[in-house]
Amino acid sequence: MGDEKMSEAVSVFDKGALELLFQTRNLLEEVLETMDILADEELMKAIKESEDEIERGEARDLKDFVKELGLEDEL
Repeated sequence: MGDEKMSEAVSVFDKGALELLFQTRNLLEEVLETMDILADEELMKAIKESEDEIERGEARDLKDFVKELGLEDEL
């Protein structure tokens, strides 16, 4: 779409309608990303393993981990 046609298309929507369109677009992008993740068997397996590690208490707090690495000044 040329700049002139684009400005005509934008001008037919009020600010509220444009905001709703942008929110809808963002929501659709999030849904597509979620579907991609759910379709990735390796990633889903890694997520499940991470959740199991957390449940077993094998995870560390990020602040503690950063401190262990001596990088607390980096944050």
